[in-house]
Amino acid sequence: MISRLKDFFDAHFTPEDVDNGHASLKTIEFAAAVLMFEISRADSSIGEEERKVIDHALVNHFHISASDTKELLALAEKEVDHVVSLHDFTRSINDALSREDRVKIVELLWKVAFADGVLDKYEEYFVRKIADLLYVSHKDYIQAKHKASEN
Repeated sequence: MISRLKDFFDAHFTPEDVDNGHASLKTIEFAAAVLMFEISRADSSIGEEERKVIDHALVNHFHISASDTKELLALAEKEVDHVVSLHDFTRSINDALSREDRVKIVELLWKVAFADGVLDKYEEYFVRKIADLLYVSHKDYIQAKHKASEN
C-alpha cells in the first residue's frame, strides 16, 4: 500500500510541487479526499451517493481529470483506513490554502455528510473537528453547512 502511494506521488509530483515547505495543490487534493472519505465513513458506511459527491468535488473544485480522480480516490480510500490523526492532512491544507479555500473544504465536507440525505451525529462531529483543525470560525462553519444543505 505504501509503495502504491509512493509510486502515485512520484508519478504525479515533482520536487517543485513543494515550495518552501508548503504543500502543492495535488497534495491538497489528496488531503481533501482523505478528509472527505473520513466524513463518509463516520456513519459506518460509505454509500454510493457519498462517493459521487467526493468524485464530483475533486473533478469540479480541484479541476483534475477523471482518470487522476479515480486513482486519487482509490488511494485516499485506502489511506483513510490507516489514518491515526487528521493533523497531517489538515496541516497541508492550512499551509497552502487561504481562509476562503479552507471554508470551501468545510463546505465540501458538509456536502459529503448530506449526500445520503441523513446527517449522522458522527458526521457532524467530524466536520466540526476538521473545521477546528482548519481554523475555520464557527460563523464560517455554520454558513458552509447552510450552503451545502441548500444544494
